[in-house]
Amino acid sequence: MQGPSPFRKVWGAPLLLAALTLFGLLAALLGTGIWHWASWLTLTVPIAVMGWYCRPGRKESHGGSQGS
Repeated sequence: MQGPSPFRKVWGAPLLLAALTLFGLLAALLGTGIWHWASWLTLTVPIAVMGWYCRPGRKESHGGSQGS
């Protein structure tokens, strides 16, 4: 069995965050009650991911080679 495709490896996480954000925005605009809670939850995920990757002291790691 092969590993994930290059497209999925590169774009999988950004597309998932985009889908969560879209769901959160639509839930906030169109729903009431529990949908507002779902909106808050799904819109918090991209913020938490940004906070995780932008935290102080995090060492940067890039998969490719650095420079030539």
